Amino acid sequence: MKNGDRILPIIMVIAAFVFVALSVFISSQRALTSLENTLLQAFGLGLGLIGSFMFGKQSAKEAAKEIIKPHARSAFRRLISLYESLSRVGFAIENCHSSPESQSQTMAKLEAIVIEQLSTADDALEDWNDIVPEEVSELKARLERSRINGRNNEQAN
Repeated sequence: MKNGDRILPIIMVIAAFVFVALSVFISSQRALTSLENTLLQAFGLGLGLIGSFMFGKQSAKEAAKEIIKPHARSAFRRLISLYESLSRVGFAIENCHSSPESQSQTMAKLEAIVIEQLSTADDALEDWNDIVPEEVSELKARLERSRINGRNNEQAN
């Protein structure tokens, strides 16, 4: 966030207070017409509302970031875990090519790694379920449809 974005709402609120104080001072010096009084009040109110809105919007963004941060850290840890697991899959596949007699062992390793990745992905989905449950349930339904289609395709072959 730029410095100007932080300072502008504060300036607007301060300007509203200064403008209201100036209006009170002017009205104490002479009698204001109803039009002058209405315009001064409307302008002061407008400055205050705009400044308060901008300040509230800024505060809401910062609060949202603080709320999301723990979930983002958790998702990032899961991403690192999946990345490391995929690296192990690549390493196991590479080693499988070098010694064909250990292919059954390699397949067992690959199966264990895939199960580990699926478990990590399920944990990540549960983390995101706390934040966006509708999207997660939609994703789970789509994954289930994909699994069913995959099974049907295997049976057809």
